[in-house]
Amino acid sequence: MKLIIFSGTSDGKSLCKWLSENGFNADVYVATQYGEDVMDNMAGISVHVGRLNSRQMEDIFSSDVCVIDATHPYATEVTENIKSACENKKAKYIRLIRNLSEKDDDIICVDSTYKAVDFLSSTNGNILLTTGSKELEAYTKIPDYQNRLFVRVLPSVDVIKKCYELGFSGSHIIAMQGPFSEEMNTALIKQHKCTFVVSKDTGKAGGFAEKQNAAKKAGAKMVMINRPTNESGYDIEQVKHMILNDSSNYLRFPIFVSLSGKKCLVVGGGNIAKRRIETLNMFGAEIKIIAKENKQNLLNAVIKPYSKDDLNDVFLAVAATDSREVNHQIYLDCKEKNILVSVADCKTESTFFFPAICKNETLVCGLVSDGNNHHAVSNAAKKIRTLLEEL
Repeated sequence: MKLIIFSGTSDGKSLCKWLSENGFNADVYVATQYGEDVMDNMAGISVHVGRLNSRQMEDIFSSDVCVIDATHPYATEVTENIKSACENKKAKYIRLIRNLSEKDDDIICVDSTYKAVDFLSSTNGNILLTTGSKELEAYTKIPDYQNRLFVRVLPSVDVIKKCYELGFSGSHIIAMQGPFSEEMNTALIKQHKCTFVVSKDTGKAGGFAEKQNAAKKAGAKMVMINRPTNESGYDIEQVKHMILNDSSNYLRFPIFVSLSGKKCLVVGGGNIAKRRIETLNMFGAEIKIIAKENKQNLLNAVIKPYSKDDLNDVFLAVAATDSREVNHQIYLDCKEKNILVSVADCKTESTFFFPAICKNETLVCGLVSDGNNHHAVSNAAKKIRTLLEEL
């Protein structure tokens, strides 16, 4: 399947680097020349510069294309154009998203740039603006903005020219390429004696925590512009696994290993966890059960939240909680520790598929599909079990 990526974040660049290192080819579209400059030269990655409308997108999309939208969470118009073009051309659409930032209770949250301007217009003191140059003109409505505002923007000729045209002097333009450490942010806030720091909800990859902590250290107030929509999508690790899954038409290879005396972790207290435990018990596994809520009254379950330490000395794990976030974290921790994991709500994160078991006294069969047809597995398993009984 052909890959097309619309990149506008550091996550997009990281994904392209991973694709190149793993032998994939992709066409990558960035809006500006600066976007191309920061992409670096990567084998298999062809970078195209310029903004496309939905009609132009349709010209390059087709049903055999997988489109990954790694644009900025605030670039709502381009995301809608990509979605529309994918729908019209029947191309596969994947949204790469950043998780929402963890923010302190005393942060001032507003729903738009214009509401941030309204709030700041009623205040006094210098302002460090870290929201870029795209909507910079709106902030010129703040009284005495030339003296109060210090704008941190990308070191692009066009961007700096725009700053000058809007009335900002050189001493109020901070032209720098991130990421920025907490120490760097703190130094800038203190140097320019800023009372406020303005940021979008850029998430972990966008350095929000570093800005928030710096503002607190420097005694400045944080103003955060909420994301336009709370959209759904996948983080970068999930997107990688989706690409890997789509890149291969092969079924999983059946490996039969001994579980006798091996520690197996099951996280979850519901019906899926119960079925997994029953299967593992057939093969002599030493089962450790962690559940926040023991809905199925599982024997020997430890009632507590999951933690990474639960994976110590574990041979394989099962993530079967009701929480996508917890299951995903178990997957990430297992990946780091090289532990086999079955993730109940995400086949692309499962390093092995839990099989339907068919056995008699001397034979055992494990049956799986590609993860998409559980009904076919169930029907086939019934027939195989009948055959084994006859044998």
